[in-house]
Amino acid sequence: MAALFMPPPKLDMMVQWRPSHLRTATFVCGLDNATGTVRCTGGGIWREADAQLYFDQQTKIVAEARRRFGALRVFIDVRDWVVENEQSVLQFCAMNAQIYSAADRLAAIVKSSADKQHPRTALAVGIRESFVSPNAAEMWLQAYS
Repeated sequence: MAALFMPPPKLDMMVQWRPSHLRTATFVCGLDNATGTVRCTGGGIWREADAQLYFDQQTKIVAEARRRFGALRVFIDVRDWVVENEQSVLQFCAMNAQIYSAADRLAAIVKSSADKQHPRTALAVGIRESFVSPNAAEMWLQAYS
């Protein structure tokens, strides 16, 4: 597994969990007040319980971001995520549909061009795009700010 992305030092409301005897998934998320962006990254094998924990934490962060910034800009690095099974994928789709709205811009960073469709499906709401380059994703997110 690649090294876990370390968020910019000024993330607000940061949530982080690491692998333990209970899980292999990793997750870091917080608010970047300078750019008005929700920044998330994760890795490891994601199971249904991890998806539920993600949803619980992400709901709080997104609600605060929406209060501060209005429509959201979300940077999600999924290059090192492995979703355990189809049920977990469906669970992510349903949860993301509850968290995000049609006006939100979501940029997912993936390992390869072949992986680009997966986040578009899992993030089934909002203006969403997948990128191999984090810099391209950042430029796309900030282009209309």
